Amino acid sequence: MSLTESENIFAGLNEQGLNTILSAVFTARPRLLNYRTSPSVAAVPASASSWTALPTIAFPGVPGGIDYAVRFSVPRVDLFPQSQPLPPALNLAVGQFSLQTEVDLILLCSRSADREGSGKPVGVRLGVAATGQPVVQVTGPGTGTVSFDLLAVEIVDITPDPLESLVECLVLTLLRAVLSSVALPFESLRAGAFSLNLLRGPETEDDQLKLYGAAV
Repeated sequence: MSLTESENIFAGLNEQGLNTILSAVFTARPRLLNYRTSPSVAAVPASASSWTALPTIAFPGVPGGIDYAVRFSVPRVDLFPQSQPLPPALNLAVGQFSLQTEVDLILLCSRSADREGSGKPVGVRLGVAATGQPVVQVTGPGTGTVSFDLLAVEIVDITPDPLESLVECLVLTLLRAVLSSVALPFESLRAGAFSLNLLRGPETEDDQLKLYGAAV
């Protein structure tokens, strides 16, 4: 779609560039992808700074609570039109993006009721496909951010179906929280002394994230 008469600035970010940004952000801040209650439940990556510390889940009769960990791989995004395969349950529409990642869900399974912190990590790695849409937050003339909201998640080959729905709900909630930590500012898009006053977008088409606006 071309510029209208009121628009004189176009900013586009292709999906390769977007994936490069996401990789750089999550590589520099692995704690945004890795969450645990204790090193006993998940030890890799080894650096404590690579993890976000979480409290245990309190439950009556469980001394110290339930230890667990959640670990995501760096997500990869595909902007409309679809070029990466998706499960049949998901459909990539105009203005949306799809996302692929893996998640490790791990529990510290204790064999003794009276030994706090003891046990063996038991986990599963799941392939995750999702669809979502970019969301813009304008905070003033020439200032704002573009973030990413998920609409649906699909994890295949989990049975029975109610268990699949439960796990998908959990992963959707967690992955939304992870993506909420990523916001792309557009106040840095400048033409000399001018910045972008967003009039249209963000739009996803031609494998790009597009913003249209006027100089202010």
